[in-house]
Amino acid sequence: MRAGALLALGLMLWASGAKADPAYLVELQQRAAEAHLAESRSWQVLLHYRRNTLGGGVTSDADDPRFFLAPGGKTDPAAELAATLAAFFSNAPVGADPQPAQCAFVARYTWLRQALGFDSLRLPELPCREFSRWKTELDAESATLVFTSAYLNNPASLFGHTLLRLDRRDASAGTPLLAYAVSYAADDSGSTGLMYGIKGIAGGFTGYFDLQSYDRLVRNYSDIENRDIWEYRLNLGAGQMDRLIAHLWELRGVKFDYFFFSENCAWQLLTLLEVADPALALSDRFALWVAPPDVLRLINAEAGLVQGATPRPARGSAIRRRYAALDAGERRQAQAVRADLDQVGKPAFRALAPDRQALLLDLAMDLRQRSGGAGPGKEGADATAPPDEGLHRLLSARSALGPGVSSLTIAPYAGRPEAGHASRRSGLAVGQRGGQGFIELSARASFHDLLEADAGYAPEAAIELLGGSLHHSPATGRTRLNALSLISIESLPPFNPVLPRPAWRAQAGWAPAPRRDCPDCLVFRAQAQAGLASETRWPWRILWFALPGLEFEDGAGHAQRAGPGFNAGLIAEPAAGWKVSARLTRTAYRWGAHSDETRWTLAQHYTLNRDLAVRAAWTQFGEIREFSVGVLVYF
Repeated sequence: MRAGALLALGLMLWASGAKADPAYLVELQQRAAEAHLAESRSWQVLLHYRRNTLGGGVTSDADDPRFFLAPGGKTDPAAELAATLAAFFSNAPVGADPQPAQCAFVARYTWLRQALGFDSLRLPELPCREFSRWKTELDAESATLVFTSAYLNNPASLFGHTLLRLDRRDASAGTPLLAYAVSYAADDSGSTGLMYGIKGIAGGFTGYFDLQSYDRLVRNYSDIENRDIWEYRLNLGAGQMDRLIAHLWELRGVKFDYFFFSENCAWQLLTLLEVADPALALSDRFALWVAPPDVLRLINAEAGLVQGATPRPARGSAIRRRYAALDAGERRQAQAVRADLDQVGKPAFRALAPDRQALLLDLAMDLRQRSGGAGPGKEGADATAPPDEGLHRLLSARSALGPGVSSLTIAPYAGRPEAGHASRRSGLAVGQRGGQGFIELSARASFHDLLEADAGYAPEAAIELLGGSLHHSPATGRTRLNALSLISIESLPPFNPVLPRPAWRAQAGWAPAPRRDCPDCLVFRAQAQAGLASETRWPWRILWFALPGLEFEDGAGHAQRAGPGFNAGLIAEPAAGWKVSARLTRTAYRWGAHSDETRWTLAQHYTLNRDLAVRAAWTQFGEIREFSVGVLVYF
């Protein structure tokens, strides 16, 4: 800003409530302009500015006018800095939680005081007692980035969730649940169905930073939603933590536009880390798309940022692991103990080795805490309810075995998320359909399918979003759309009698439906199926599934049609990195154009390294056969 404009702004704000010394305000504004502080990285990250894709300049991601002190502060860093300096001379309340500017924007005040060397006599520092009490309550010494695995029952959590735990100064390694955690979430109340997806993609939801008890979050994610948790301790110094805490204070109640695929929980936490350490350039690595596992891969690649990772398996994972470790007789014993706790004192149970008793007791306690008596401390329990006597009996029996008797070590079902392939994928393949050769180009925005390597992903869950392919015919020179998938979700947990969960699949998009008279036909197809899955371990791990359901189809030269059908098959893993699948889809269209249709698919996928794979597939569409083989690259 020019000197005249600075003087005018300073005098105007001083006249409207500044305490004293307008000359000093103008001096500070001029020094800030001469030092180009508004262009510095530290100022830009504090205001959440990002460079515009077109036309130059910057725009803040904050969408709340209360976050800015200049009328054009959202797009004018220099005007915002000058207005901020002017506001420091005033006691007028500002911000989302109205207070004097020095207290509403503590991080800005601290940085500008250090950059310009405020004279405390000419610009007295205000006591910010509310902020001091809040900071003392947090008592944060370090920070941990937390990842929770995907939750398929909530569209907003299909790709997992990230949050930042603020570890207390007096907390030992065994008591992180006493800490607070900050997460970025969308206020999606009142939106369901199609509008939910449209608003989420278009930024129609309001996002905000929220501070909660970590213990409460763990109970919700781990015990209720059965989501495995990974905790990544960050290497942040005392000064970096001070900047982070001060900025979190500034963000309380500030509104942002929430976008499912870009300005989401993962991306916004990167902006917090950049405030803590402006030397980090993390958020600008992503433009149109970012998923939580992508963020984990990024921060783990940043030298010295992550000190280590700790798993926190979900209670459901513990139940599945313990049940899988039992032999047939022990499984019967587990069912007996679950039905009658008196079994713990009977000879059949006492005859087991101490470590097997411990395993059964741990399993019984997990099952009871998840779905049994709701004593105090259980999620959703009445705080005045009497203690769960059954759980007390199990705890007493477990303690009687002695501290030297160990049980099973529980690991999450998915490995460290950053170990998995990147979420975006492109491919090049060659093949034949109905005797005609083609070259296929494919791409997928996200995330994972069941043939891909399990490393870093839940082994029985698949989520694919915005995937498609083009076919080019060398013989005719034509290029055409072959497929366009909007969304495909598949969850095939093997049936477990102590933790039963249905297998299900939902899919919508345009798929090939070739015929003799129309080899390139496409149809819009939507499917919803639910059933059961099971697994066998000989000669290798094989996942079997049968999913009855309904299918709707529109296109390929016929009227809309729908009908019942089923999807059945298997997915086998003969060797590490090598998967084979066989599927049969049979649909009896009884509404609209009547017909029966059968589709067969055989495919195999071999992982060459984390981000490179080879895939081959054979498909039978009625009388038309298709074969393809190609390479897939993840990025």
